[in-house]
Amino acid sequence: MRYTPAGWVLLVRDEDYALAAGSIDRYEAENRNWPPLRPRERLRHPPSMVAGVAFAALALFFFLVTGPASGGGRWFQRGASVADLVVGPEPWRAITALTLHADSAHVLGNVISGTVFASAVQRRLGPGGAALAVVASGAIGNFANALWHQSMGQHHASIGASTAVFGAIGLLAATQLMLDRAHDKESGEKRHLLHLVAPLVGGLALLGALGASPRSDLGAHAFGLLSGAAIGVVAGLSLRNRPAPRRPVVQVALGATAAALVLGAWQIALIA
Repeated sequence: MRYTPAGWVLLVRDEDYALAAGSIDRYEAENRNWPPLRPRERLRHPPSMVAGVAFAALALFFFLVTGPASGGGRWFQRGASVADLVVGPEPWRAITALTLHADSAHVLGNVISGTVFASAVQRRLGPGGAALAVVASGAIGNFANALWHQSMGQHHASIGASTAVFGAIGLLAATQLMLDRAHDKESGEKRHLLHLVAPLVGGLALLGALGASPRSDLGAHAFGLLSGAAIGVVAGLSLRNRPAPRRPVVQVALGATAAALVLGAWQIALIA
């Protein structure tokens, strides 16, 4: 070994050059895939667009039925998330507001982002589990947002599925964090703090990039993200020990529960 201005070099005799070069080549070939790449997570559900398509279909269907907010129809009067009513006598508005949109641009933006993130959540929770978790995180986020504004003495009303979209982002961040911790425990690896908080930092970055425009309801987006993260922690704890249920009957039951929450909330809203 000799150090030169260009760095360390290995010197061999001319007659040993072929042997030395061959040894180095074999060493590099044997260690081409070393150290092995860290596996990210076990495959739980095959790629599918079921949850994403269901999210998009639901949003578009209700927009076709209710029309834009400028019409000021009965749907918006009965279903908007009005803080004093959500916290008071009409908590179902936290769910119905998720299906109302101001205009075509509003619904289109939520359809595109919701399809992407709901499909990603499905890879971990399955189609039915993803649908129920996204609806629940959106509803809890709306209720928390209404409670915040009501406690501040502010009149506040909001509509849109974006609370559920950010709930899906929170679900992804929290489940990723929990699954990474589970893998570290199984493999004995220790990760830096930056690696551990990276999923949460990513969720907050998406909140700033997608949910903080002047016309958006930042409170609803933030509470949607937090509620999704809380549900994601619970889901992640269960996924650490066993995969999400793949049996079709379980996924159908979870999806049916999500649909029943939305349709039931509207049934109560229209007859109340």
